[in-house]
Amino acid sequence: MTTGFNWEYDFEPGFPLHIFSFVVKGNRDRMHWHLYFEIGLCTKGSGQFIYMNKVYPVKPGDLFISNNFENHVAISDGENSTEYLFLIFLPTFISNPQDCGFNLDYISLFKYNPLTFQNKIDANLPIASELSGLIHEMYRISKENETYRKLAMDIKLREILLKLTIHYNDSTTADDSKDESIPPKIQQAIHYINTHFSEKITVNKMAKLLSMNPSYFRHYFKKHTQITFKTYLTHLRISQARKLMLATETPIVNIIKEVGFSNMNQFYIVFRKLSNMSPKEFRAKFQQVA
Repeated sequence: MTTGFNWEYDFEPGFPLHIFSFVVKGNRDRMHWHLYFEIGLCTKGSGQFIYMNKVYPVKPGDLFISNNFENHVAISDGENSTEYLFLIFLPTFISNPQDCGFNLDYISLFKYNPLTFQNKIDANLPIASELSGLIHEMYRISKENETYRKLAMDIKLREILLKLTIHYNDSTTADDSKDESIPPKIQQAIHYINTHFSEKITVNKMAKLLSMNPSYFRHYFKKHTQITFKTYLTHLRISQARKLMLATETPIVNIIKEVGFSNMNQFYIVFRKLSNMSPKEFRAKFQQVA
């Protein structure tokens, strides 16, 4: 099971939006997650972007979308450096669909299936150059001290999110599971897990659903997703638990049951391993800023 740590950032008070340059060298960074959403633009160099079970090659002009709570890491080729511009913002910054007079639900852009979503926007796509221009412009604005800096950054962010929303609303680009390279049985399995994760789901149950024997199902699932069935189910449940802890006042003991864990001790062990803190510590630390 892949572990990860929380990569925090202290936003400017009252303005949970920031853009910064970052240099990745080798594989010194490790898998991490964070409370905020992230859009990354590679500006120089090459390497890989690893998002849960997926490995994307990186070149200048490529963009990457990262949800909160999902483990990921950027690495460069060998000891060479890869440079990025990272745009980060808390969900609360875009949570009001009535902002600016437009009925746009920007949050829906990040309500994707982490196993099948196409996190990378290739530099060769026309939208990549448009987004790159907006991100570079926002970075330039962020360095200014003018009175309307925050407003200008806010407007640029919403331009970026609008373009991303239009891009991903195109069913041919939004979801890797629609790719013919992902077999229908894997799509069926993923859909079932995503809609029944709160129930008792076993290898035997999934194998029966797909008319396979259990041993072959384990092999088949990992072959086509690069992650084991158990790991995917566990990551999904922990991710849902984190969201419930921050969005509701539901007692943790009830959340444990809601996300499908039958053993409380096992939940605490897994949660700490994936989050580097206990559920109680996680809620106390992040609920006020989520």
